[in-house]
Amino acid sequence: MDYKAMVEEKFGKPLKEIMHEVCVEKGMEKWDGAELLDVPVKTFVAWRSRFRFGPMQIQADKAKKMRNETIKKYKDELNDINIDRPFEHEGNSLKAFKELIERTLELEKYKRTIQAIGTMSAIEITWKIGMLESTLDSIIQFESGKLYDQYMFDVRYLK
Repeated sequence: MDYKAMVEEKFGKPLKEIMHEVCVEKGMEKWDGAELLDVPVKTFVAWRSRFRFGPMQIQADKAKKMRNETIKKYKDELNDINIDRPFEHEGNSLKAFKELIERTLELEKYKRTIQAIGTMSAIEITWKIGMLESTLDSIIQFESGKLYDQYMFDVRYLK
């Protein structure tokens, strides 16, 4: 507690703000941070852990935030969608294929919003969503006549 009071007095703000500035904004390692604050490394690490400003904690919190934002986005997108609705197109046409990809994408996004899925399932579903979005984008480019041009551009760029 003596270190805390000393550091807060020296920097003129609460310890959490000081630690945020040192760990997050400046990205200082424990040795440099402890030296700057003039406290033992053990004390600095304890504070950093308490406020979740360690490098791994920051990354984990950022990933959790992104995951929650994505799930909320998916829930919002699916709010008015009935995944059991009948298909408009059937057979082997491009329209039927596109609709099936769109519907499969909706289904995978729905699966991703279910909190009970395990980590590996979540990773697999996330990968599948990306693949389906890419496939759907290619179909849309094909329909608009831009897919061939993009392919030729990419071939020329690689040469």
